[in-house]
Amino acid sequence: MKKFDYENSIGFITYSVSKTFQKAFDIELRRKIGITIAQSKVIFALYLHSGLTQRELADKIGVESPTLVPIIDKMEEDGYVQRKFDPHDRRIKRVYTTSKTDSLWDSMMECAAQVRKVSTKEVSEQEIKSALEVIKKITENLKTYLGESEDSYIIDKRLKKE
Repeated sequence: MKKFDYENSIGFITYSVSKTFQKAFDIELRRKIGITIAQSKVIFALYLHSGLTQRELADKIGVESPTLVPIIDKMEEDGYVQRKFDPHDRRIKRVYTTSKTDSLWDSMMECAAQVRKVSTKEVSEQEIKSALEVIKKITENLKTYLGESEDSYIIDKRLKKE
């Protein structure tokens, strides 16, 4: 049987880094703004694509529709989003941000900047640039292998704007 050094596997390390980034961002958001990372993903998605249905929104942020419902319920209760009936099909509700959500944007960006600052301590800009280029190449290779389009994940859209 072949041994597998998972601790030095690019897949394991990438997964671990992703989970750690998410945890750090979630802590920053909760502490400074009072929202969760899941709520921030909803806000990001709605800023890129206002008026999505719950199913479309779930697809954009990579969760199942039943998982999204309580997140949207809480955000609606807190005044961050509102559901409106689709003008062409009253069976469909679309989700929109509110003016209260707009006031969160700068604070969300500050939280993201803080996580970036902490995570890149003692890492040069050239090292960051190289790491991003490699990660993007790996992502494209995997997307090609999986037959996925460029627009598959909202996170990719955010990365391309940085």
